[in-house]
Amino acid sequence: METAIRRDAIGDALAAPSLPREAEVVVVGGGCMGASIAFHLARRDVDVVLLEKDHVASGATGHSGALVRQHYESRIGIRLARESLASFQRFEKETGFPCDFRPTGFLSGTRARDVPAFDSLFNLLRSEGVRVERLSPSDAKTVEPQLEVSDYAAVVYDPAAGYADPIATAHGFAAAAAVDGAKVFAGQAMAALATRTGHVTGIKLRGGKSLACERVVVAAGNWTPQLVAKAGPRLPLRFVRGDVAILRRPVDFGPPPKIHFDFYGNTYSRPEGDKDTLCGYMDTDPRKTARNHELGETLPSATVRDLRGRLAKRFPRMAEAQPRGGWSGAYDVRPDSYPILDRFGPDGLFVAVGFSGHGFKLSPEVGRLLAEFVATGRRPEALEALQASRFEEGRPVRPDAPFPRRGRRLP
Repeated sequence: METAIRRDAIGDALAAPSLPREAEVVVVGGGCMGASIAFHLARRDVDVVLLEKDHVASGATGHSGALVRQHYESRIGIRLARESLASFQRFEKETGFPCDFRPTGFLSGTRARDVPAFDSLFNLLRSEGVRVERLSPSDAKTVEPQLEVSDYAAVVYDPAAGYADPIATAHGFAAAAAVDGAKVFAGQAMAALATRTGHVTGIKLRGGKSLACERVVVAAGNWTPQLVAKAGPRLPLRFVRGDVAILRRPVDFGPPPKIHFDFYGNTYSRPEGDKDTLCGYMDTDPRKTARNHELGETLPSATVRDLRGRLAKRFPRMAEAQPRGGWSGAYDVRPDSYPILDRFGPDGLFVAVGFSGHGFKLSPEVGRLLAEFVATGRRPEALEALQASRFEEGRPVRPDAPFPRRGRRLP
């Protein structure tokens, strides 16, 4: 049944009662992924509790660039992204809450030497039902007048892509889960997993409380490895810094620009509201691999200047853009840039980790699929390739149409 709920009703929906003593499933992590999983479990009438150590969307979700695109180099990525985009498009109708999805369109160009790889990727997208268009440089200038295309031989255009508000999305999923019967608790941190004879029996919370349950899903982003460290083998993850700058466009810039990927300038950009542009690095210098996953609320001036300079080579008017702030996130990166969505360790434990910067845009469909897995015990076919053991077994996710660039991670 469709539930019509106003934006200002989110707080009421999340006003959970006191912490219960038991539940069928506990989801740990109140970002977009954990909230999506909890929402889809609640829709299946599963007795689910969602726990967040701080407040909903306080971690990587709140620091996300929040792109919603389908431009992937593997079929599994395209399919997850395609279904997730459809979910973002109908988000408010489905959940009763807004995610502020804005369809802007997506553009990315290729130089002459990379045209064969570009065409291979373009054909892959079309074969998976993505309605992309192949534009000439002059056609691209019609679509995006401020774009510098003199070095491009061709441009791909996806008019359906866009961006959403990551905080509104996580809150929308969590509030909709609560409406459907889930219990959502902020300020409740998992301390340890409770097991007996190889089976999950519950979790222990910081402060001494316990919560009995049959299954636990840890979707705590960068904090997941340490929470499950004693439950199974070490997760092959590293943390990579992701810098984002917000730039105020010149007043005569014109309409807000499309999402743009500049493989050659190593930047991605999208509008941020009506006046600003969000810009970040596509590939992060491996030397900036971090030992921890701290999230920064500011950026060094030198980083902002570098991002603005790179962006101005593709959008020359942005040379006059005024910095408006920025932040530094942290990606939990897998060797093949695809997540682990699988059982892990003792019976009843599941993890969703290693999204490598893709988590937000894939959260609707991943949440649906993982909820199905947790609720039924049967792994959906779409998750077969994302098992925890795939690297040990020599079957990482490989691109079906790789596009040449220095690194392998995309925002």
